[in-house]
Formats: sequence, C-alpha cells, structure tokens
Amino acid sequence: MKKSILFSAIIGALLFMTSCLGEVSSNYADTTFVYIDTDDVGTVYGKTISPMARVIISNEMILMNPNRIKVMSYSWDEENGTKPITISGQMYQADYVKLTGETVDINNTSLRMTEMPEVEEQLSFLDFKDPLFASTADFMGDNWIFQYSYELPKGQTAAVQFFKRTPTDENSSNVFIDVNLVYSGTPSGTDVERKTDYLALDMRMLRSQYANSNHEELKIKFVYHLKDRAEPIESPTYSMLLKEN
Repeated sequence: MKKSILFSAIIGALLFMTSCLGEVSSNYADTTFVYIDTDDVGTVYGKTISPMARVIISNEMILMNPNRIKVMSYSWDEENGTKPITISGQMYQADYVKLTGETVDINNTSLRMTEMPEVEEQLSFLDFKDPLFASTADFMGDNWIFQYSYELPKGQTAAVQFFKRTPTDENSSNVFIDVNLVYSGTPSGTDVERKTDYLALDMRMLRSQYANSNHEELKIKFVYHLKDRAEPIESPTYSMLLKEN
C-alpha cells in the first residue's frame, strides 16, 4: 500500500494543520526549526517545522547529517527555483533556499527505556513548554523538541534526561515519562543565572517497543518538577500514532 506523507506536526495545541508535502508558497524568508532528512536516493533535504511546513534544500545541506534538528534562517524566491526529490516513490519539488544566517544545532538525547533512578532532591524547572512534535514518524522521525528554562549556579552545566516508567498494566496504552534535570561541574561562586534551552528527544525506541502491540496509538504524559510547586507536574496527554488508517 502506498504511504501517504503528510505535514502533520503539533506545537502545543496544534499550531499548524496538516498540509500536503511539497506545497509551494510565494516568496518568503523565515527562521525556523528544520528537520534534516534524506529522500529515496539519499538526497539530503530539510522539513521546516514552523511557522509553515515546507520542504527545502540548499547547497549547504548536502554535508548535513540526517535525523537532526537545526535552527536555520533562509529565504526563497521564484528565481531560486526548486529541486525534485523522491519520497516513498513519489516526486515532490523542494524549494531551493539560500541560507541567510548561522545554522544552530539543537542538542539531542534518547528516551531511556528504564525507570528513573531515585533522586534525593529532584531539581526543578522554571518553565517546561509543550513539545513540538508529529504524531506519526514520517515528518520528524519521532524527534520531539522541548523548550525549558532553569536556574543554576555559574560554572555548572545542565542536562535533561527522560525515563519511561514501567507500566502498571502491560496492556495499557498510557505511557508516563519522567523528566530529570541534572547539573554537573563546579560552581564558580554563589551567583545564579537563568537559562533557556532546546532539546530534541528521540522517541523511536518507544515506537519500536509497541510496534507489534494491538494499540492504535500511545497516550503519553511527561512528569517533571517546577520551582515553587510541591507536587510534580503532569503534562497534557500527547498522541503517538502507531497504525495508519
């Protein structure tokens, strides 16, 4: 059965709606998240994640590694033209863009398929935003983008870890993921600084674990700690579709 490829990404509560791959708009210039992918013959191209879903290509993308998220500034006009790419046997026209600024790599991590170790005093976020993601694997390769803010002593660095809880009911489609903020390094004094970071979480292992189940979708919640909140926070429920209609 021929696979239908749709631009279906969710930013919080459905920031942008499903649109057909390869749709061309008028001249534009954007700074967006871009998921780097390859077509059927290995051509490296990008899928823009916001504010509009597009497929783009540039000379600089040729040497980029696939399955990575980047922030790019770029522009396109009709004189730039398009380049054909082939995805799942179908041909689409990717906009041939000009990069207009520095490309920034988004750090990435993988979901740990084990319980979170016991922590005596769990660190808290100042803010933890809803993820930007696609409910199917086609658009972003099951990479979910998170934005979060925190305070830490100067001289230290922060990392975020994600752990899948062991389900109490093996037949349940509900998945809980614990989010753990950790600091490393030696403080250079008593001063504290506030930071905001982005992180791409690779959720492919989760999809693989349930690939042969009878579930049509997984209902996913993230559990984390916020400053000045005594109890952990449960996120809204997000959907990962396992079966296509």
